[in-house]
Amino acid sequence: MRALLLVLVLAFSGLAAPPATAAPAAPRPVPVIYDSDLDLDDASTLAYLCVQHREHRIDLRAVTVTNNGFGTPGRARQHALSILDRCGLPHIPVAEGTEPGVHPAPASSVADVETILTAALDDAGKTPPPAKLTAPQLIRRALTTAPGQVTVLATGPLTNLATALPAGSPLVHRVRDVFVMGGAVHVGGNLFGEALPGFDNSQELNIWLDPPAARDVFGALPVTLTPLDATNSVPITQDYVDRIGAEATTASARIVHAITTHPIMRDGIALGIYFWWDALAAVFAFDDDGVVTDTARERVVVVQDGPQSGRTRPDPAGDRLTVALAADGARFEQVFLDGLNGHR
Repeated sequence: MRALLLVLVLAFSGLAAPPATAAPAAPRPVPVIYDSDLDLDDASTLAYLCVQHREHRIDLRAVTVTNNGFGTPGRARQHALSILDRCGLPHIPVAEGTEPGVHPAPASSVADVETILTAALDDAGKTPPPAKLTAPQLIRRALTTAPGQVTVLATGPLTNLATALPAGSPLVHRVRDVFVMGGAVHVGGNLFGEALPGFDNSQELNIWLDPPAARDVFGALPVTLTPLDATNSVPITQDYVDRIGAEATTASARIVHAITTHPIMRDGIALGIYFWWDALAAVFAFDDDGVVTDTARERVVVVQDGPQSGRTRPDPAGDRLTVALAADGARFEQVFLDGLNGHR
């Protein structure tokens, strides 16, 4: 009898289910603020960020636009709203800056950006509803309410960020890192047209638009810079645009294709004047996967006056930044397209 009981105990103990263990919690997506002047590559970058948000790679908590870059005041905010709406994210707040910059963007290029984006987004005649907050106010609110530290991606003049976080602001500690598309550290600049007279073209446009703001941000926040040194490796080519069109499976990819196939932009692509400046900074921030092939910690100053106003120059007395120095163009194209289509 004892032997029978022992057999039954052993049998039932073998059939018993092991204690349940809780599944590991999914990592919380990083809270993100995207600040830009919402021109052509900024718009493409926002479309990419929409997919990253929907795939829970990031938590896009705010989009802010400047009014002193290549976007048209008022219309830049509308274009951001149009992109978010098309991507199924109309709840993400968008605000516009009010502060002027130092050097005005070339008026002819501002007009071209407006023409291209209005056509690509089909939002002619639309007027954005009144914003409850300015861009600096929205940045501060997003930093205050986010669950943890925030990553900022900034791909225009740094006016909004400098205004939102002046020296000594306690909210600085809520910023985990700032990925900035801007500067030309060891290469020449990219000024052109009405921007060029009076300057030596050692400047990159985003920093040149508001040198004091760049100086303040570099001095106050943990900045990773994606300058022309790296973005020169990622030109926009017609072959890649055609590939985006052929392989597009999302609203985001179709938005980017519509932007890059506008006749004005197609002509510029043929001339080799367009690069994936902002998109490379976004990929570097959130999905690098070997795209940026060389970085360095460097001390950099922003020249404030004279023919080099806006230059980002290596200097032992400068602010210490992480600087992207080179990128793999083919790898970028694959990662960016996969990101647009939600395949990563």
